[in-house]
Parts: sequence; C-alpha cells; structure tokens
Amino acid sequence: MTTTASNGTGIRLDSGDLVWERGDLALASGLPNLAQALQLRVLTPLGSDRYDTRYGLDYRSVFTTAASAPQMQDLVRLNIVRTLGGDARVRDIRDVQVSPRDPYRRQWTVDVSIITATGDAAVLTTTIGARP
Repeated sequence: MTTTASNGTGIRLDSGDLVWERGDLALASGLPNLAQALQLRVLTPLGSDRYDTRYGLDYRSVFTTAASAPQMQDLVRLNIVRTLGGDARVRDIRDVQVSPRDPYRRQWTVDVSIITATGDAAVLTTTIGARP
C-alpha cells in the first residue's frame, strides 16, 4: 500500500511551471510526486545537474549515434531503464514501450510500466526528443 512518505512530497509542476493554490505553492504527494520526479529525471540531460552528474537521460548517445530507427528505439529504451532504475523508489521496470510520435523528427512517446518500492504498479508516459 502506498504511503505519501514513501514516494515523497514536492512542489507540483505543470508543463515545467510552478502551480499555485490560494497564493501558496501547490504540492504533489505520493504517486503523483514520484511520477513527476521520474519525468523530470527523464527530461534532464545526463550530466547537466552539477550536484549529481549521474542524474538524467543520456540524450547524447540517443541523438548523436548513427543508428537505424529500431536501433534508436532500443537506445531510448536502454537509457530509460538506466535513468529510472537510478531512483530508489522504483523497485522494478516491467516494460518500456517506445513509439515514434513524429516520423519526420526524432521524437518518441515512451510508456514505462514500473513497480514502486512499495509494490504499487504504475504506468508513466512522456515524450522525449525534438520539440516542435
């Protein structure tokens, strides 16, 4: 059973912007906080956090490697597993589905099925790659 403490509490974001409620910063707790934290981890380029250079997704290997479309999807999948596996709140990554979002850009929709450290199942969805 999930508890708020097990998945933490943080400042809620909406498309990267702070959310305000009644003049105060809104908070995300429990599974929504974990989902937000994992999405931020995936959207952060590896090495760009000066305090933890192991944090983030290795966009360089995904976008600069000469590879076919299926190989690119495999690179994305492998990097997602490495990135999300670095969070202690993730016990197991069950499945990673990478689907092309735009055939003319290097942009993918990623659906990740995880088991949290508390045993709860969750599916996280995000888009990575070139922004329109």
